[in-house]
Amino acid sequence: MDFLLDAYFYPYLPIELDAETKKDINQKAVRLIQVADWFCKYQSPLNMWKNHPSFLAGEILFFVLCALTFCHAWRHGGRYLYVWIGICIHALNVENLCYWIPDMDNFWQAQGILTFFGARAPLYILLGIYHMFDYTAYVMIQRLRLPWWAEGPAVGLCAVMLDFPYDIMGIKEVWWTWHDTDPNIYDRFYWVPWNSFYFHASFACSFVWILNLSRKYIVDDIYDWKKFPREFLCAFLAGTGAFWLGTIQFALFYHPAHDFFKVHSEITSILFLSFYVVIVWSVDRQSGNPGPARSGNRWWFDELACAVALEYLFFMTLVVIGQPSQIVAEGLHQAVGPCNYTQKVQTPTGLVLQKKMFLCADNYDEGYFDFKCLPGGKLKMPDDGSPLDWYAICGTDYENRAEYIVIVWGACCLFGYIFYNLASWSGETPVIPAKVYGPPRKKPETRGVNPLFPNQPEKIIEPKSTPKGKSPGRKSATAPPTSASPKQLRSRSNKKTD
Repeated sequence: MDFLLDAYFYPYLPIELDAETKKDINQKAVRLIQVADWFCKYQSPLNMWKNHPSFLAGEILFFVLCALTFCHAWRHGGRYLYVWIGICIHALNVENLCYWIPDMDNFWQAQGILTFFGARAPLYILLGIYHMFDYTAYVMIQRLRLPWWAEGPAVGLCAVMLDFPYDIMGIKEVWWTWHDTDPNIYDRFYWVPWNSFYFHASFACSFVWILNLSRKYIVDDIYDWKKFPREFLCAFLAGTGAFWLGTIQFALFYHPAHDFFKVHSEITSILFLSFYVVIVWSVDRQSGNPGPARSGNRWWFDELACAVALEYLFFMTLVVIGQPSQIVAEGLHQAVGPCNYTQKVQTPTGLVLQKKMFLCADNYDEGYFDFKCLPGGKLKMPDDGSPLDWYAICGTDYENRAEYIVIVWGACCLFGYIFYNLASWSGETPVIPAKVYGPPRKKPETRGVNPLFPNQPEKIIEPKSTPKGKSPGRKSATAPPTSASPKQLRSRSNKKTD
């Protein structure tokens, strides 16, 4: 930095700076570069295509899916656009809190084209995953015309159905890594923590609950664009409050059962999702007058239907042609260090659990990556013995690819059919009534009033029309004779008799 400033900055200043001033400027410039580097890191797509092609393809896919959700929100406008904005706030809030709260810091994303917040959040997470899962689920459930309190669990279930193939294939393709010994994510399903499904369901549900409740008391039923501060406030409250309400849902069921009674996370997650299913199913069955919720169009297709189809087709293809054993994912991962260091994990119930502070390179249980592709097949640690958190890992091959194909294809086909019924055999996307502002209407023209008789309209005498082809000021040569008097008529009659 000193060389760059001395060569390209200081010589072009109109004044000469002393050494102390230059030193101070150099330090501030370095600090600015560090902040910019923390905020956003760039990686060449060519490098990603060489070492991690499936992740590059996944990023591009979710950019496209995010664009489709935005097109849908823009086309429908009004409150749908505010939902899309609220999900942006929700994504930023959840991701950053998960990185900054030590008890929840238990996963590390692969490095994307642009990665934010200290190399923790790829752009496709902030503008992709949350919009695809939560916005799509929200709009689909709107077509069912459920009560506002039942929409939350329904949206949570739809978010899990969209997340399911992504979770299974994403971890196998090393799109992220999990903490090795964190008790909250220790119980796995194809290396996916069971609590991941619990997380997506509860947080999406919480977002919808807060959004609906705030709109009930802050805004009117009719959308008014001039009251956009209120509309934005509702979206902001949902985006920032969903994390905390979702955490409460964890504290009410998962943590007491898991932390105190050692119930496996598989049991708590399945029961929690089943409870959501019962709520949605019972409310849908008890609807005495479903109305438009049953008026479907089997040929219906829009941006969100396209997004669901693209996501499922992508993962169905990836599980067949993907080569995870050839992946080299270099980036930020769980720090590797001494194997005997532990740290506390504070749970919402007040119980304190334990997890290892560092990944033990010689003794870990994460079967989706290893170090075989590195020189010597072993991770090289710093000479000073300090922990290492930026390193390369290698993907592993399928133990049974056919099993992955069955579960991914089965889930995509089953969930795709459910979404087809939600979209094509339910009502249309609700149109939110909106107040329309336009130019002032012109007053209707009033007829003239006779001043002598105010109650009677003024008579308008129109001139008689002139026959076509005749001049009004000149008599025609073939004009009929004028009428005769009675005496002349009698005289003419006598002449005819003679």
